[in-house]
Amino acid sequence: MKIAVVGLGQIGGSIALRLRKRGYDPDLFDTNCELARSLGGRCSTFSGHGYDVVVLALYPDVILNMMDNLPKDNLYLDTASVKVPVVKKATEIGLNFVGGHPIAGSERVGKDSWDENLFEGRPFALVETPNSKMDIAIKFVEILGSRPVIVDAEYHDRALAHTSQGLYFISKVIKSLGTSYEGLSGPGYASMTRLSNQNPLLGESFKRYNSKNISQFLNEVIEELKKISEELK
Repeated sequence: MKIAVVGLGQIGGSIALRLRKRGYDPDLFDTNCELARSLGGRCSTFSGHGYDVVVLALYPDVILNMMDNLPKDNLYLDTASVKVPVVKKATEIGLNFVGGHPIAGSERVGKDSWDENLFEGRPFALVETPNSKMDIAIKFVEILGSRPVIVDAEYHDRALAHTSQGLYFISKVIKSLGTSYEGLSGPGYASMTRLSNQNPLLGESFKRYNSKNISQFLNEVIEELKKISEELK
């Protein structure tokens, strides 16, 4: 299987390490020369042909901006945390594309975030498009050690608002309210505020591309907290 990984942040770098562990030799690309050199990749944008899978491990806005110029003979699998806008554009331009999202990660960034076992046993969402080769995408996900879960884009984005993206904003609120009292904080506080340490660019992507679902979730949380607060009074 001929594979390229475009973007060598936490997800892309971890995918590269996992593939090498499994005996594959992927071509690696990143415009961050330090990251590219650290993994023996190329410090450049991607424009290659003839790949069985090209992983776009990039933020949604980067993927959307580059889609029109991607060679049409490759199968593309993205890893962005929102699926509706990415899958919609891929469908519109007829790209051979599977929407993907590994449900894995941490608050770490850069080389320190790479982990060849990051995806082991974790679900990996897959969204089919009219021009997708799901059998290849499923095989690729299994190589990573993940469990492929086929969903539609709307369900994915609604689910992630409840299980991940909305929690990021709650974590930031807890951090803001608790900072003055951290001298008496313990493991529970550390767990609840861990997500607040994520790369702020992720938070911006959540707001830009999944704001409606996140807002709805946060309103649901507010209503439930109001009930608890009234009971405590």
